[in-house]
Amino acid sequence: MVQTRSKHRKDEILALAMQLLQTQGFENFSYQDLSSALGITKASIHHHFPRKEDLGVALCQLIKEWHERRFSEARREMPEPWSRLDAYLRWSLEYAQGENKICPLSSLQSDINLLPSSMCNAIAQLDEHEIQFIAELLEQGRQQGVMSFKGETRHQALLLVLACKGALQYSRIHGLALFDQVMNQYKHTLQP
Repeated sequence: MVQTRSKHRKDEILALAMQLLQTQGFENFSYQDLSSALGITKASIHHHFPRKEDLGVALCQLIKEWHERRFSEARREMPEPWSRLDAYLRWSLEYAQGENKICPLSSLQSDINLLPSSMCNAIAQLDEHEIQFIAELLEQGRQQGVMSFKGETRHQALLLVLACKGALQYSRIHGLALFDQVMNQYKHTLQP
């Protein structure tokens, strides 16, 4: 019974930390913020995450698990590269939507100079994981003749991810229509 309650508490801490990461940034919330919002002691948080760095690495793992679920789902259910790309864009938008929320990975990247090396390494792995998924679908699209682009697939994947993240940020100010406009324009550049 205690183990179930402990697992539940850990999940609650992670869920709130993810929300705060997306609305305030990693460096702008504290264990005190978490304990106040959850009605628990800071010691309870330290029990699960002795250092904030441990919490940050756990958040990176949570993001990676989300990526893996979504990417596996796309590979399984969407064999066509364009549908996979549309799903990626839709998921990116969903993950970053909400009151003052931004992409959690982008939020972590904005604090990169302040983060410990264990978190920087975890963030770099997340970046690579996302880029590899996009590169895979772009290369598949190019091989099938349904997408066309010059240069290396990895570089094109980086451009797409950067365009998506930038459009997400700009849409916070200029509205969601901007995200659709930018990403539709980008997709137009991939047409054969």
